[in-house]
Amino acid sequence: MKLKDQLILREVAGEYVIVPTGQRVREVTNVVCISSSAAYLWDYMKDHEFTKEELIQRILEHYQGVTREQAEQDIERFLTILSDNGILDNGVILGNSLVKVPREVLDRLWPKGTKLKRAEEKGEAQ
Repeated sequence: MKLKDQLILREVAGEYVIVPTGQRVREVTNVVCISSSAAYLWDYMKDHEFTKEELIQRILEHYQGVTREQAEQDIERFLTILSDNGILDNGVILGNSLVKVPREVLDRLWPKGTKLKRAEEKGEAQ
């Protein structure tokens, strides 16, 4: 995994805020604030590809008294926030797409009588 480009971290009024720049402004429309621990990880993540396990290990080495279980939960939550806000380049494409598929392809993939009901058989065809 890696962070998408054109994102910077700024400390504003005691809060760490992820700020999109350039073309990324169109994709990252939410204000995303992160903790100081997440900011510590961000400093590493901005310059490296990383795995979840690497981030967990960095937290365990940097902070005393943190259990592996707590670090795993925190990192999972952090990565989910980044992914959900279009900040993490993890191969997941956000949004919906509509693709028109030719009738002959649909008939080959789902012949009439298969268990999967086609929209036209449900009365939903337009």
